[in-house]
Amino acid sequence: MAVVSDRVRERVMEDFGVSSHRALSALEKIALPASIDPERVHAAVVLVSRRSVTLFDDAVEHAHDDWRDLLDRAGLADGNWAEAVTNRFGPA
Repeated sequence: MAVVSDRVRERVMEDFGVSSHRALSALEKIALPASIDPERVHAAVVLVSRRSVTLFDDAVEHAHDDWRDLLDRAGLADGNWAEAVTNRFGPA
């Protein structure tokens, strides 16, 4: 179970309000290889969801099935993903 970073947690709370607890729990349950920074995948889910609970649920399911494709959809598949996350979520 990967802990959601503070900056992603803040964005989830901002984007999903009363549904944020459920959203954070769903993010923490995404199983990832140890070599992948969970913040990268969590940020990708939030970005592609565009503040929609329905799109969020679809993105979480996509992360379980094919997190690499999700990273591509969110624009976080390249080596500069950390900079992109900082640009969209603020400093760590």
